[in-house]
Amino acid sequence: MENVNVKPKIVVTLSAAKNQWDDLYKKIEDNELYIDIIEYRADLCDSQEVPDYVEDIKALKEKFNRLPLIFTYRTRGEGGQGSKEPNDYYELNKAIIEEECIDIIDIEMLLYEDLRDELIQLARAKGIQVLVSHHEMEHTPSLKELKALYQHMQQLNVDYSKLAVMPEDGRDVLKLLTAVYETKQDSHHHIVGIAMGEQGKLSRLAGGAFGSDLTYGHIGQEAAPGQLHVQQLKSLMEIYQ
Repeated sequence: MENVNVKPKIVVTLSAAKNQWDDLYKKIEDNELYIDIIEYRADLCDSQEVPDYVEDIKALKEKFNRLPLIFTYRTRGEGGQGSKEPNDYYELNKAIIEEECIDIIDIEMLLYEDLRDELIQLARAKGIQVLVSHHEMEHTPSLKELKALYQHMQQLNVDYSKLAVMPEDGRDVLKLLTAVYETKQDSHHHIVGIAMGEQGKLSRLAGGAFGSDLTYGHIGQEAAPGQLHVQQLKSLMEIYQ
């Protein structure tokens, strides 16, 4: 029981075109008290080259150095806008890791096993934490399947194991939260579970009561179905703590 009922950290998902960053910096400053971690969503930015990503990241780190930063390039198959094929995805993430300008890297679980494992090992060697993720954009797997996915993630020597699913009803949300709860009982890793869309908003607010360590919000425009503004998110989360 001591592993559950955690206080989730609030991750703000960020992306912008080159001429929009100044406005976004102001929004971060206005909401900094409600943010614990920044997620830089490279697939949603207009830049496509590593030096552009690194420039954005270093500017964020300089201005908001107390906030850890996650680098995420989300592919279309996982609900993002990224069009890179596996080898190009690998090369991008490898280059970002080697720059040593981030704190956490999001690596998609379904990447080719050899490429995925190499990225995990490289990040480990550079002292960067690893968040392995999997998104089901159309449905919610069975409880047995969800637990098996978490179990597989736990075997990858990562820091965070994240599942995001699309629920049809409240039972699917409960299924996801049950998988988080039961996985957390036997794990010392950070477990993250998110049910997307309107039906899944409860998971973003009450996930900590089941053991989910992160919840994602926005400061302008949602980057995933069902995201809440960080101020609203923090306020409503207090009900469940």
